[in-house]
Amino acid sequence: MDNGYYAIPRLQAVFEGAKRFGLSDEEVWRAFDDSLDETGADASVAEYLDELTGELARRILCKQRRAPTDERVAARERL
Repeated sequence: MDNGYYAIPRLQAVFEGAKRFGLSDEEVWRAFDDSLDETGADASVAEYLDELTGELARRILCKQRRAPTDERVAARERL
């Protein structure tokens, strides 16, 4: 499938989703910057979003693993 022909979510929606899963604004923006550095200037928007969503997912999982059990339960209940 050619990545240029499907709908791409707005960055704000991606950021809000990451914050809903427990990342802070600072953590989201740090992931944004790291993803931009990783993909480089020649990357397409789809390539960048793949990198960004992967980086956000890694950070969410890492943060959830470090969180005590009661915080994880509270996070799930907010969903």
